[in-house]
Amino acid sequence: MIFGASRARLAATALILATSGGCISVHRPSFMEPTVERDWDNTLLMARVRAGEGKFAEADSLMARFASRYPETHEALETSYWRALFDLDPSNHVASFSTAISSLDAYLADRQPREHAAEAATLRRIAGHMDELNKLAATALAEARDTGTVARPGADSRPDARPAGGDVGFPSPADAEIKRLKDELAKANAELERIRRRLAQPPSKP
Repeated sequence: MIFGASRARLAATALILATSGGCISVHRPSFMEPTVERDWDNTLLMARVRAGEGKFAEADSLMARFASRYPETHEALETSYWRALFDLDPSNHVASFSTAISSLDAYLADRQPREHAAEAATLRRIAGHMDELNKLAATALAEARDTGTVARPGADSRPDARPAGGDVGFPSPADAEIKRLKDELAKANAELERIRRRLAQPPSKP
């Protein structure tokens, strides 16, 4: 009889819970709940790993998805800095200075507290300088080619062609300007690489 009464009480309890409209729910422990901070740490780690592997498009996509998932957060703002840093990596051949500059401008213009304001300002100056050098070099090269075509309309237009008779001749002012621009661009690239390597190091633990 005792066991029968116990089973009856259990059945009644189960019936009450089933018909109570789900008033009692089971919650996961708080440490199992996803948070912006935890998701950001994981996303940033994966993005840096992908960038280290040369998979810059994947790294950029990870940052973009996080910003879309957590808009208007401090961490979403930081994605602009990291995306610009990935774009400025010398081994990233699919990005451009203009996209990096746009990301850095948005990052620096935001009034929220930023973790990399000083670094972003430095990168912005370098990116702007390198973009300008690239444009100047392209213009100088185009002018040099146009001048060579006008001066020697019948000359061989192949890039590796030599002047007739083997006379190398003296460098023109345009050639000297191109060399100067290339030297400045190489120095800016070296400075960018130095900064990138320093910033890409994992933060030291206290």
